[in-house]
Amino acid sequence: MSIKKVWIDCRPWSKKKVLTALENGADAVIVPEGKSKDVKELGRLRTVGTDGDLKLGKDVVEIEIREQADEDKILTLGKEKTVIVSGRDWKIIPLENIISRSGKVFAAVKDLASARTALGILEKGVDGVVVKSSNLSQIKAIIKLVKSDREKLPLVTVKITEVRELGMGDRVCIDTCTAMGLGEGMLVGNTSSAFFLIHAESIENPYVAARPFRVNAGGIHAYTLLP
Repeated sequence: MSIKKVWIDCRPWSKKKVLTALENGADAVIVPEGKSKDVKELGRLRTVGTDGDLKLGKDVVEIEIREQADEDKILTLGKEKTVIVSGRDWKIIPLENIISRSGKVFAAVKDLASARTALGILEKGVDGVVVKSSNLSQIKAIIKLVKSDREKLPLVTVKITEVRELGMGDRVCIDTCTAMGLGEGMLVGNTSSAFFLIHAESIENPYVAARPFRVNAGGIHAYTLLP
């Protein structure tokens, strides 16, 4: 299950862009050298830079597509690093080639239209977008687009074929700050690639009063999918 990411490029330094990223739920900001600490003073937000949480040149590389050799370089680097791809005049075709064959690829985008295109190529899209715009309204709109795409998780019906008793173990109840209704709960699973929808305690039963804020998530080893 691939969760799309949205990073905001705050080079040159822009406190307004950092605050916009922070307040609207961006996953990270790219900042100039020495500015990672300034971001941390504003709030909890991952930084990308020479002194950031993710290091430019080590964890993350930026490549501009100009020729075929650049595509080959992206395919090689994408196996181990996050690659931010940009192009003076790139269209869908070069990005299609990269997405179909590479690992983590982020596309540099300047507006909502290019972000929507990058996220939808080959019905798979890039792993994330890096917003290179000074327009705060565009930044907000792109963050909203990426976050709405994350919420499209198809649910399928499965058949339970066997139940085994495994003995006693620690059990987790998760109390939230939301009163959930019918059909609402939390996605819980033993791997990060498959989850069960565990219903909240929002339905009355003869044994216990409803607690619509609570989910009996199960074993302490399980994963939960967060927004």
